[in-house]
Order: sequence, then structure tokens, then C-alpha cells
Amino acid sequence: MEGKLLFYYFGDDEAYFRTIVGEFKKSTPLVINFSRFFETDEKKIQSFFLKIFSDKPDCVFIDFSKYSQDYVHLARILSRSRMQHSFVTVGLVDYLSPIEILREGIATGVNLTFIKSVETFDIAYHVTKLMDKNQGEHGFAVADLKDEWEAGIPSKVGYVHKEGLHLETDFKLDVGNQVTILHDFIRLRIVPSKKFFIRHISSENLFYHFKYATEAEFLFLDEYLPPEGISPSEDSEKKKEREELVVYHKKLLSNWINKNQHYSVEKKAKVLIVDREFHVYNNQPRSDKTAYTIRCIPYFQELESEINLYEPQVIAFAMDDEELTDRKNTNEILFQLIRYVSEKFPKQLPFIIVFNTKSNSKEMKENFHYTHIMSSESPLSAELLGRMADAFDKKLEMSLKKLKQRSKDTKIFLSKTNATSLAEILIPITVLKLSESDVIFQSATELPIGMNLHVTLPVDMYLNVRPSKNQGKTPEYCGLIHSIGEEDKKTLRRFVNAIFFRDHDAQLEAEKEEFKHLNEKKMQEMQEALIQQEIQEKTEEDKNIPDPSKDENKQES
Repeated sequence: MEGKLLFYYFGDDEAYFRTIVGEFKKSTPLVINFSRFFETDEKKIQSFFLKIFSDKPDCVFIDFSKYSQDYVHLARILSRSRMQHSFVTVGLVDYLSPIEILREGIATGVNLTFIKSVETFDIAYHVTKLMDKNQGEHGFAVADLKDEWEAGIPSKVGYVHKEGLHLETDFKLDVGNQVTILHDFIRLRIVPSKKFFIRHISSENLFYHFKYATEAEFLFLDEYLPPEGISPSEDSEKKKEREELVVYHKKLLSNWINKNQHYSVEKKAKVLIVDREFHVYNNQPRSDKTAYTIRCIPYFQELESEINLYEPQVIAFAMDDEELTDRKNTNEILFQLIRYVSEKFPKQLPFIIVFNTKSNSKEMKENFHYTHIMSSESPLSAELLGRMADAFDKKLEMSLKKLKQRSKDTKIFLSKTNATSLAEILIPITVLKLSESDVIFQSATELPIGMNLHVTLPVDMYLNVRPSKNQGKTPEYCGLIHSIGEEDKKTLRRFVNAIFFRDHDAQLEAEKEEFKHLNEKKMQEMQEALIQQEIQEKTEEDKNIPDPSKDENKQES
């Protein structure tokens, strides 16, 4: 890699920041300009987004240890936004951080997460590996094996209803298939089975940063498979027991939904802001604390796919100044936008607010033949947007109420920080090579490069999926190990070392068994020989005993 790179660290841990700087200088050939920034106010923390967007750093470290939710929010909006440059994101936690912060940080979409400790080699090595696929080897011992592990694909649950749940994931599932999903309802003993049926998949109307929205239906209890030789009456009884248990757990789920209705956190509407200046992130309260779901883009890169992705009910469109040489947000784009949403949502037209325009609302309606439009000569600002949103809030509320009436199911929309919003799709992987730093494994199903996998054996850790050098009929991947504590790292080292002695120990055990077998055989032969000897000696003794009858005959003679 050539040229100086720009690395930003957002957090207050200056000592750890200096440790990282030293590790990169020691372990990598990269020439890096490091900078550290820290704020305690949520408005200023959110404003870091603008600095990252404008400065285009090559790597961003976000420390979740303090002011956790504010810095997790920063990571979240970075992952959700279509940035103009690619960069590596690294989340950091310490040993005092709750496990929920680690998991929520990973769920934001950061590439890697590390628990701060004296072990820093992997931070430098993994980041360099993500930036340069030709990065050299780590130098740790690599053990060969062929073990089956269970891996979880982190996903987020948007809402729950009486038949199943809606989750978002980067893993593409197939409609009609049965999959295994680890979910909080198992811990709560509401739905015992991990099995789900996939009913619908879409790449539209997404809330999180993932690629696919999935409707998964509860199986409630694992299917009953009658054993061989079971009598018809017993078989019938077992089926009846399962049906009764399914009814019981459906009732438990229904009770849970009824109890949690007032905790449901559905937003009023989805708002898409098209604004090159990102005013909604500039020294404003956190965007996730508003009554609306807010997504912000500087301009449309792929208009149709972005509208499909967000499916907004409100669109705030900030016109570019005419003096700009590279104008993106123009009347032509606005016309394309209105034409597409009119075709896409004929029964539920989004409200469009145009800022920084000389045309008034009446002229806009006439020129674009679109009734749901408002305009303002003022540049877009969060305050002005809020006031204008209030102006049509009642219209919007009535429009959304009609939409909700079409759906009979009660949905519990989960807070993104709720434990029930976390889920993992479980898949088997075959581990071929293992070191303390990475894993080479195979998966029967194709995995997206860059996604993270969660494994709990031999220790609890995550793997960032990278392409492997070797490829065959079964897809092969490299997994960069992260989110592992210092004690677990030691355990992993011992596990890797133990693999080297597997064959040796197995051979010793086999030799011991063979020696034992030979020894037992020899002892048996010796015992048999002793018995034969005793028999022979007994026979000889019997021969040497004088016959009394013969002595009597001699005397008579």
C-alpha cells in the first residue's frame, strides 16, 4: 500500500490510543496519520459523522467504553449511510463494558470489535488485512483439523407477532426452507424450538444496515418423528401431546404480546432527508430520539433502489445552490423522484418537502402535478423540518392509520437496544485450520465477504469473513478472530497447542492399548502354561504313586 493513511480514534482512552499507534508502527509497514477526538455531548458526538464524511479517513476506531449509547449511535449511522469512500470500522470495549454493549456494537455493522487489553497485535494485523488482501502471514502456529462447529450469523429483529418475527440479515435465505435461529424467546421459555419456516424475503423497506428483510414463522416445537416399532395408540398419544404443547406456547406468546403492546416502539413515519450538508446530524439531538425514523443521504446515487430500500413516507429534499459546479439535487432529480414514487406508491403517496427553492408550494404542485408537496425558500434545518412536519402531521397520521387498519396482526416493534431484538441464524461450518488469530473454514452455503460469525467453541469469539486462498467445490473462507477477551485468548492458545498433540496422543493411546492387549494375552498364555504344567505334574505324581493291590499280590505269592 502506498501513501499516507488517515486513521481516526473517537474516544477518551488516550493511553490505549497510544498503544494502538505503537502497535501499528511496530507490526505493519503502513504510514499512518493518527488523530484522536473525544466529546461527551450527544450532539457533538453525532456531529463526528460530518467529519468522517468530509475527511474520508481510511480507518475509524469508535470506543464504546464511555457514553456507550452515543458512540454506538455514531457507529450505527455510519453503517447505515451510503458513504462516498470505503473505510474500516473498529469498535472498542473494555472489561467493564456490559456484554450487551459488545453485542450491540457488533450489530451496528462495524467490521471488527476488540476488548481492550495488552493483546494488540490482532488489531493492527486484522485492520491491515482488511485494507490489503496481500498482507503477509501473522506468524502464529497453525493447527490442522477437521472439526464441525456451529456458527451464528448476527441479525436484528424488527418486530414480533403471534406467528413469527421479522428480522434483517446479510445472509440470504430461501423461501420455504426451514432454518435454525437462536432467539431470546428460547431463554424466556416462550417458544422452545429454534426452528423457523421462511415465508418471505425482501431487499426493500429495511430499517437496519442489512441487505435482506425476512419473515420467519415459528415452529414452536420441534417436529415429532415417531421411533421405529411404536404402537399406533402410543404414536397417536405423542402427536396429541405435541399439539397441546403447541397450543400452550402459542398462548404464552399471545400473553407476551398483550403485555408488551405499550412497550412497542414503532415510529410515526419514515423520513428520508436528501441533504448534502447533513443538517440533521450537525450539532442536533440524536436522530434516533425523534418521533420519526430518519435516514439521511447527500444525494441519490441510485434513486429507485434507494427509495425501495427506505420506502419513506416523508422526503425532505434540499436543493443544491445554483452556484455549485457539481449540482446533484436539482429540479430534474426532483422530477424523477416524484415520477417514481407516484408509480411505486400510488395509494400511499409520500409527502415531499423541498427546501432552498424559489418556487412556492402552489407552483410546485402545478409544475410537478403532485399534491403532497410543500416548499420553503429557506435552507434545510432540523428546526424548520420539524415545524413543517408538524404542519402535515395530522394528515400523515390519518394516512398511516388507514394503512395499519389493513393489517390485522398486532406487531410488537422492538427497541434496537432490547435483548429480544438480537438473533442469530445458526449454520454449520467445517474448521480446517486454526491459529490464535484466524480460522480457515468451509461452509456448504455461500457467505457474504465482510459479515461476522459468532462461535462459542472452543471460546466465545467472532469471525470476520474474508476470502481464502484455496477454493474447491465447497466454498472456503478465512475468519479473522475478534471480540475475544484476554483469558479466552489464553484458552484458545492452549486449544491450538493441544491440536498438535492430538495425533501423537492418539498414537500413544493406541500403543498403550496394544501393549495392554499384548500384556493381557501374554498373561493369559502364562496362566494357561501354568495350568498345563500343573496338570502334567499331577499326572506324573499319579504315575509314581504305588498300587496297593500289587503289593498285596506280592505278599500272597
